[in-house]
Amino acid sequence: MNKLTPEQYKNIIGLIDPDPVGGVYPLSAAEGRQQGDIYTDSVSVLIHHHCGFAFLFGKCDTAFLNCVYDTFLSPESEPPRRFVLFSDSERIVDLFRGKNNIIFGKRYFFSYPGDTAPKAEIPAGYSVRELDEDLCRRLEGRIVPAFSWSSTAEFLNGGKGFCVCDGDRPVAWAFSAAVSSREIDTGVETLESHRGQGLAYAAASQMISFCLEQGKRPVWACDAGNTASRRLAEKLGFVLTGECTTIRRQ
Repeated sequence: MNKLTPEQYKNIIGLIDPDPVGGVYPLSAAEGRQQGDIYTDSVSVLIHHHCGFAFLFGKCDTAFLNCVYDTFLSPESEPPRRFVLFSDSERIVDLFRGKNNIIFGKRYFFSYPGDTAPKAEIPAGYSVRELDEDLCRRLEGRIVPAFSWSSTAEFLNGGKGFCVCDGDRPVAWAFSAAVSSREIDTGVETLESHRGQGLAYAAASQMISFCLEQGKRPVWACDAGNTASRRLAEKLGFVLTGECTTIRRQ
């Protein structure tokens, strides 16, 4: 399993399935829109996005999968950053079920079927603003652009985001967590003290509008246990289109 140089990434785009679950992440890295590492043995490919999400394409025989385990998931491995492998292949999942140090989960994927964004209103006293360098610096949550972009400059150059402010303080936001030539995945968060007022809905509706204006499909994903994210996605009009198993080290 060899690590490619960024100049070689374009050579493996043809090996990426046209519509895999969560496909916006591996494609964003292969297209050079966001940071990520790519490994291959010529017939199999592993794409490890900056955020830690990882995807497999190609033959993926037992030898390649064992190499992935040894390098990123085994107790002795030292991955460069978080490593969460996504797979909807029973064969691949079954192989990792026989390994030590593994935790399995489930992730849901949604797509937006409409051609217009939902309308949203915000309570009095709040305002919606486009994310800029200053606002990015003041975001207080865990799901922020730094989750999936290597720097604020990279995000502002290749992504987009909107936040709801209470005065000058960002209290809810939605942003492009991953961007490919076909899709944009949206990440959202609301500060706990401002939840239950539709603020994330308002910010996310702005992101949907932006995606559609760019001619790209809005997509959404969440852990199966994140019922709040799933409810928000469905309220916005997203529909469930797939699910996969997540594989990570214990």
